[in-house]
Amino acid sequence: MISETPDVFCVADMCVDLVLSGNVRPRFNQVEQLIDNYVIELGGSANIFASQFVKLGGRAGVIGWVGKDAFGQFVLERLQTIGVDVSLVGYHPHLRTGLGVALAESNDRAILTYVGTIDAVQPSELPDDLLSACRHWHIASYFLLNHLRDYWSNWLKRCKEKGLTTSLDTNWDPENRWVGVIEMLPLIDVFLPNETEALALTGQANVTRAGEKLASRGQLVIIKRGSEGAIAFRGNQSWQVLPRDSPDHPVTIVDTIGAGDNFDAGFLRAWLLNRDIDQCLRLACHCAVASLRVAGGIEGQLCGAV
Repeated sequence: MISETPDVFCVADMCVDLVLSGNVRPRFNQVEQLIDNYVIELGGSANIFASQFVKLGGRAGVIGWVGKDAFGQFVLERLQTIGVDVSLVGYHPHLRTGLGVALAESNDRAILTYVGTIDAVQPSELPDDLLSACRHWHIASYFLLNHLRDYWSNWLKRCKEKGLTTSLDTNWDPENRWVGVIEMLPLIDVFLPNETEALALTGQANVTRAGEKLASRGQLVIIKRGSEGAIAFRGNQSWQVLPRDSPDHPVTIVDTIGAGDNFDAGFLRAWLLNRDIDQCLRLACHCAVASLRVAGGIEGQLCGAV
């Protein structure tokens, strides 16, 4: 049972991030190399998003599964401590908790993912009463939630019928096929790809053309551009924010894990409060830049009600 009605709800790609840091490249033939440090942290795009949303004064809930293991207990305790509603998260009878192993540098990372509970939620586990349990539905990790991929269009139509607003951040497609997203965009109010994803989805050569093509489907499109900030498109309008517009800039970058998810949370928190697009972009950029200071996507998150 949901304890308090969240502003935002999402299916969580439940996992733990093991973040390794060091100026090394993995080598086979039993070559042993030393790294500088490691961090074990709450992972999953939806979890990072929900955590930042809550730290900005919003209410967020997630639905998902964790394994009956130490990582599963860690994930649940971490989310509960932050204040994310986990009343619809259960212990899966068979699967182990998902795991992402990242070898991180300041501006890039290599990732190995064990899916486990990341893709455990089935369409039958999204009941109708969830549609009256929040104001907004956010989809994260579209390409990792394979069991739900063919179901989202139907779910989003039901969201619209119930008056919920919706958003989507696909993250990267491991198969590099990018199927199904463009067709679903008319059902999405806010689309939040990064620049590489936007170019891959549209086949365009530059971010402006990609943004205009995506926005022609009718929704607000926010393209995250890393060190170049972000640019928003709606109809024939556009808005831009640069990292230097953030109070935290310049910042020493530890890693970029979760920066895009924290950006999403900042933007949607302000957007749901009916702030103008410039304000939404500034808060989003502030959240993204703040998260760069600490390894993983959680510890560096911006705190304080908006």
